[in-house]
Amino acid sequence: MRRVISVLMCFLLCFSLSITANAKTIPTNTAQPYYEMVSKAESRLSISGTTAICESTLKGDLDVTKIVAVQTLEKQGFLWIWDTYDGAVWTKTVYSNTLTMSNTKSGLSSGKYRLKTVFTLTDKNGKTETITVYSNEKTVG
Repeated sequence: MRRVISVLMCFLLCFSLSITANAKTIPTNTAQPYYEMVSKAESRLSISGTTAICESTLKGDLDVTKIVAVQTLEKQGFLWIWDTYDGAVWTKTVYSNTLTMSNTKSGLSSGKYRLKTVFTLTDKNGKTETITVYSNEKTVG
């Protein structure tokens, strides 16, 4: 029985490491995928001591009439899985083709963080497009 459990644990460890090795985060300073209604989208995270400064910007085409942005500060946890940091989700809605938002979260514990921003755009014809942009990863402690 111990041998079976040991083999299963070894398999799970190898499988989780291979998934993590193949996972990629695209930072905002590299080539971005093509989107129909967006000319520029950024998600930036900076750390000052134990405070996160979360900034997101989006410039949409002239036909964009509404933007909803959801910022989520994420912390890398068990098995390298990114989880929402407690109390660090913010939403902003604008009725124009540009959006800028900035939020802070104080009292961060040590670990690795990133900012995820999900933008949902609506154009004058009611067509929507949703994009997700991640910041570079930052470490506290």
